[in-house]
Amino acid sequence: MNIYKALVKREILEGKNGFIRVPLILSAIALAFLIFSAIGFGNVIYIDGMEREGIENVGDAVSILQEKEPEGLPLAVTMMYWFTTSLPWVALPFVIFFSLLGSLYEERRDRSILFWKSMPIADWQEVLIKLFVPIFIAPLIFLGVIIAAQLAVAIFMTIVVLFQGGPALEMLPLGYMITTWFAFLGHYLLGMLWMLPFLAWLLLVSAFSGRMPFLWAILPPGILVAIEGIFFKSASIAKWISIHLGGWRIMLEDKLGQVNPDTPREVFDIIVSGSLAASLSVTFSSIYFWTGLVIAAAFVYAAIEMRKRAI
Repeated sequence: MNIYKALVKREILEGKNGFIRVPLILSAIALAFLIFSAIGFGNVIYIDGMEREGIENVGDAVSILQEKEPEGLPLAVTMMYWFTTSLPWVALPFVIFFSLLGSLYEERRDRSILFWKSMPIADWQEVLIKLFVPIFIAPLIFLGVIIAAQLAVAIFMTIVVLFQGGPALEMLPLGYMITTWFAFLGHYLLGMLWMLPFLAWLLLVSAFSGRMPFLWAILPPGILVAIEGIFFKSASIAKWISIHLGGWRIMLEDKLGQVNPDTPREVFDIIVSGSLAASLSVTFSSIYFWTGLVIAAAFVYAAIEMRKRAI
C-alpha cells in the first residue's frame, strides 16, 4: 500500500502544473471576475423578461427573487455557484489528455525510465498508476478546488447580501451544494468509463511513440475512419468513436424523452436523480460500453508490455 501511495504522490508532484496550479489559477480568475461583477452591479435587472428598476445592488435583486420564487431561489443560487466556478472543469479534459499522452513518453525521452526500472516496482504497477491518477485522482483534486471556490463564493455573496439588507441565509444552500458535488462527480466518472478506450489508447501511444505522440494519438483513428468510409461506404468505426466520446448521451435522451426544464427545481431534479439513474441504466445495458472496456484492457496490457521492453 505504501508503494501505491508513493507512486500516486510522485505522479501528482510531477504533474503539479496541470493537476494543482491550473485549477487554482482558473478558480482565482473566476473569483476575481465574480467580485468585480458584484462591485459593479447596476441599477437595472431583468426578471422573467421584465425590466425591474430600482435594484441598486445584489441584496435588492435577491430580495425580489425570494418574493417571486422562494422555493427556487436556493436551487438557482446553487446553479449560479456552479456556473461561476466551473472554469477549471473545462480545462480538466485537456489536462488529462496531455498527462496521459506524456506519461510514458517523457520518461523514455529523459531516460528517467532507467532509474524507475531499477526500483522494486513492477511495470504493471507503474502503468496502472499513470492511468489511474489522471482519470480518478485529478478530477478529485479539481473538484476539491471547485468546492473550495464555491464555498468562498458563498461566503462572499452572503456577506455582500447581508450588508445590503437582503436575505443572506439564502446564499448558503449547503444541502443543495453538497448534493450537486456528489452528483456531478458521479456523472463525470461515468463519462470517464465511457471514454476509457481512448484514454487507454493515449497511454499506449505514450508507451510506443518515438516522437510526435500527438500525431500518433489522432492520426490512426482518423485513418481507420477514412478507410472504412472510402472502401466500405460505412461509418461503423466513426459511430463507435462518437458514442464513446459523448454520443452515448443521445441514447440517454431517447430513454428520458425530450426534456426541457423550465425551473431551477426541474434542472436540479434532472441532474441529481433522473439523469444519473438513467445514465447508469443505459451504460450497463449497452454493448458499446462493454466492448469499450475490453478494448481499453487490451490497450493497457499492450502499454505494460511495451514498457517492459523499453530501455
